[in-house]
Parts: sequence; C-alpha cells; structure tokens
Amino acid sequence: VQILDPARINRVPISPNHETDLLLGFFLSTLVALGFIFAIEVLDSTIKKPTDIMKYKLTILGIIPSIGHSNKLKVRKNFGSSEKIHRRLITKEDPRSPISEAYRSLRTNMIFTDIEKNVKSILVSSAGPSEGKTTTVANMAITYANLGKKTLLIDTDLRRPVVHKVLDLHKEPGITNFLSGESDDFKKIIKKTEIKNLFAVTSGIIPPNPSELLGSTKMSNLIDELEKKWDIILFDSPPLVAVTDATMVSKAIDKIVIVVKVGQTDKKAFEHTIQNLKNVNAPIGGIVLNAVSQNNSYGSYYYYYQNYNYYGEVK
Repeated sequence: VQILDPARINRVPISPNHETDLLLGFFLSTLVALGFIFAIEVLDSTIKKPTDIMKYKLTILGIIPSIGHSNKLKVRKNFGSSEKIHRRLITKEDPRSPISEAYRSLRTNMIFTDIEKNVKSILVSSAGPSEGKTTTVANMAITYANLGKKTLLIDTDLRRPVVHKVLDLHKEPGITNFLSGESDDFKKIIKKTEIKNLFAVTSGIIPPNPSELLGSTKMSNLIDELEKKWDIILFDSPPLVAVTDATMVSKAIDKIVIVVKVGQTDKKAFEHTIQNLKNVNAPIGGIVLNAVSQNNSYGSYYYYYQNYNYYGEVK
C-alpha cells in the first residue's frame, strides 16, 4: 500500500488556467459588489451626508446620535388609550450621556448662532413624519430649563399632537381652547412639568381649521406677549411637506429649526419644504441632523460621541 505524503499533496501545482479562473471570479464578484453599492446610492433618495444640506446654504446646528430602543425606554399611554409611543426625554433620564451632551451642544449653537438678536421663540418641525421633531423640541426645552431659563413648550401640532404624551400631561385644555375663545385666560392652560423651569401648553381638542387658528392675529399677539414674559418659547409643529400650519405662524416667531433624520428624510421633500419656507420669508435658523448611527454616513461622528467621556458640570 502506497502512503501519500501530505506535504507533497500541498505542493500540487495549480494550472495557469485555474489561476486565471480564480482572478476572473474575483474580478467579477468585486464588480458586482461595486455595482450593487452604486445602485443603492443612486436609488436611495434620502439625505445621508452634510453636503446634501450645505448646498442649500443652511447651517447645521447640531448632530444628534441615535437614541435607540434600550431597556430604559419609557412607553407611555395616552390616558386610557392603548396607543403607545416611543420617545425619550434622554436629557432628563440620563443627563450625562453623550446624547444629552449633543442636545446641550445644539442649545449652545442656537444661542450663539445669532448672538446679536435675542431669540425668544423657536419653532421645531421636519419635512415628513417620524423624523424626531417632537423628541428634539422636548429635549431642547429641558436643556434650556436646566440652564435656568424660564421655558415654555407649546404643542402647535394640531393634527397629531403628542407633547402631552411625552410629558405625561392631559391634552385639554390647551392652545386651541384659547385661540378659539373657549378660554380667555392663557395662564389657566399653562401646565407645570416634572422639570424645574419647564412649563407646557398642550394642544387641546383637535380643531377642523388648524392653519386658520395658527395664522390668526390672536396667535401673533399671543407670541408677542409671551416673548415679554418668558426666556424661551419652543413650538412643536406638524411636518411641513403636507400642511401649511408652520408657515402660517412663521412670521410671528424668531427662528424655525428643521429636523432631518439621516437615511429617512427624502431629498425632494426636504427641498420642497425649504423652498416653501423661503417663499414666505420664514426665518430658517438651521438644521438638526437626527438619528446618527454607526450604520450611516456619520460613523466617525457616532464613534466620537460614544467614546466621549469628559464632562464638566451638567447644566
């Protein structure tokens, strides 16, 4: 019986034709992979990188890492309703987290972007739904309140209001009760929250004519009065691509901030939104890039925040 030497088996020569086949296979597989990546980039119409924003000559005010759905996520119910929402007041739950630091950085940028003008009223919206506008405005409100500023958060999303759910408040009475004349005393609809210095005005009953209410003279006069009594007033607003509610009230406020969810906000919807705001000379303050993660184009930024361990006094 002939015993084969394993060393000799490993030294069996590979034919030139076989080497060519291997190289050709590798080349084809690489070409297919590159083609697949190129197709994804071409077909993906969402905003993924800063240049998608900068070409509109807009300021990026902040970049917020993805909060995710951890075990700490609070699920709130709408007073007897089975509807559940997933939004986090991360600046309240974990004020020393990197994400909370990102929101404080956003607040700082808002304060110093237009330092010559004393900005008192800020409306936060987005091009489309589920892009993080309510989470952003609520966490912004907490960071202002933590700074010692007398802060008022008003829910002017009169189509799908959720501020009352996020802050565990009753929806009624709210801003619609005042604007419709049902309530004459605005102080009675202001609600105290669990956060020091932060107060809220919920939406109230959903009206059939939200744009008319928000664009009314009564609303403009109200904002003027509030700016005299509060350090900062923040407004949650419905998405801008489908309704005109935010543009109706835009002339009465100081700044509009647009939240863009990386990998979700559609480029055409965003462009349409910005153009509509410019058409009415709305005061666009800048853009917040939301839900940045290690899976999208901002991987290096995400890594930076995940490894950011130096904190001073949290305010």
